[in-house]
Amino acid sequence: MRWIALWVAVVVAAGVGVGIGWLLWAGSDNAASGSGPENAAADAAGACQAWNRVPALSKVYSDDEISRAYFARVGGAAALAQSAAQLDHRYDALDKAFQNVTRRLQTLTVKGAGAVAAHDKVTTLCARLDN
Repeated sequence: MRWIALWVAVVVAAGVGVGIGWLLWAGSDNAASGSGPENAAADAAGACQAWNRVPALSKVYSDDEISRAYFARVGGAAALAQSAAQLDHRYDALDKAFQNVTRRLQTLTVKGAGAVAAHDKVTTLCARLDN
C-alpha cells in the first residue's frame, strides 16, 4: 500500500514539476513556450536524462532513500516521455517503453529477464536519441 501511495505522489509530483518548469521557462522567445517538435525533443531528452540515473528496475524497491529517488526518476521520466509522444509521434516508442516500465513498477515485477529487457529497451531508445 505504501508503494501505491508513493507511486501516486510521484505521478502528481512529475506533473507539477513539468508545469512549474513550463511556467518558469515559458515565454514568447523561449522554445518551452510552444508545442512543436523542439519541445517534444526537449521532453524526450529530459526523460532520458532522468532514466540514465536509474541503474536497474530491481534497484527501485529497496528500503532506502536511493531506491525512492530511482522510483521518482522513473515516474518523472515516464511523464516526460508521454508529453514528448503527445507533441510528436516520433516518440511513441519511447512512451510505450516507459509504459511497460511503469506497469512493471505497479505490479512489482522489477526482477528477472523481463525487467532487464524493459530497462534495456528504454536505454536503447534513449541512446538513439543522442545520435
